Order: sequence, then C-alpha cells, then structure tokens
Amino acid sequence: MNRTERVGVVACSLAVTALLLIAVNALAAVVINVDVPVSGLVFNPCNGETVTFNGVDHFTANLTFDGAGAFHLRTHDNIHVTATGDQGNSYEGNQEDNNEVNGRVGVEQAFVLTFSEISKGAAPNFEVHVLEHVTVNADGTVTVIIDHFTANCRG
Repeated sequence: MNRTERVGVVACSLAVTALLLIAVNALAAVVINVDVPVSGLVFNPCNGETVTFNGVDHFTANLTFDGAGAFHLRTHDNIHVTATGDQGNSYEGNQEDNNEVNGRVGVEQAFVLTFSEISKGAAPNFEVHVLEHVTVNADGTVTVIIDHFTANCRG
C-alpha cells in the first residue's frame, strides 16, 4: 500500500469513527426520575370552598439530543394529592399522563394536566387544571415548574 492509499484509509477510518461518535451522541438518552412537590390552594367552584392540597408529582422523562440543539422528550407524570377544604371536606386527587415533545434546548414547553379531586364525603367532586412548564437545557438538565391551578365542576 502506498502513502496515498494509507492516507486515504486513515482519513476514511477517522470519518467513519466521527460519524459513529455523532450517531452515539445523538442517540444517547438522559433518563430523569424525580419527585416534584405539589401544593397550593384551589377554589372548588361547585360549593364555594377553598381547598388546600399537597402531594407529589412523580415525573419521569427520557431525553434524547440530536446534536444540533434540538431534543426529543418523552415524559410521564403520576400525581397524587390529598386536600382539605375550609368547610371541613376532604378530597383525594390522582392524575397520570404521558407527553411527547420535540423542541429546542433552552425553550420552555408548557403542558396542561387535569385531574379530579374526589370528595371523601358529601361535597361535590371537581376537576383541577395545572399548568406545568418544562425546560431542557443543553447539558441535559430538565427543570419542571408546576403552577397556575384552576378548577371547574365535573359533569
């Protein structure tokens, strides 16, 4: 093999290696598994009761970067809260969902989550709507902020 052929083989090998590294980095997934505390006040519009709730959003995500500043994010939320109203009523709420989004790093994505507050007595059940903000940074850090609770009567 002459010098030109050796240089060609080395260059080709380096190119293949670089392509493989880019493909591996693009496919490497970051897995997030966190518990996000959830608490606040919401108004039960069905009976005029102010309801204080607290619980946990068990948030999992699988995050893949494409190497060009974009990402694919698959999330799973599993929220459980308990609540007490100012009229003495007790409630329990559960919610579970899956979301998928393709986005750009550093750009906030917003999701609306809906879950039912089920009365443990005679008070009417109602639905709570939650605005969840998810931001993915270039280093793979995922920030989840849950806020803006609203409610409406069921049925």
